Amino acid sequence: MTADQIPEFVAEILATGCPIYALGRSTYVIAEFVLPEELSESVSDEVNAICERYGDRSHLQLEIAAYLRSIDHWIEDPSEILH
Repeated sequence: MTADQIPEFVAEILATGCPIYALGRSTYVIAEFVLPEELSESVSDEVNAICERYGDRSHLQLEIAAYLRSIDHWIEDPSEILH
């Protein structure tokens, strides 16, 4: 994956109904989601296919987190989601 593909990658993930958030300023997570059982496998498969198609993103972790913050998909304090 290249930096110019970040917006497209994020849009494709969000289009599946699966959220993706920056956690703080340095990392991101493709969040678990709640779907009816009959849909969860197909959405999971779709998210996995997107991730495979874009390939390795580890070198872009900071850039993906920054992009997610720029589109207001972020959680400042990751401990907030644990409560």
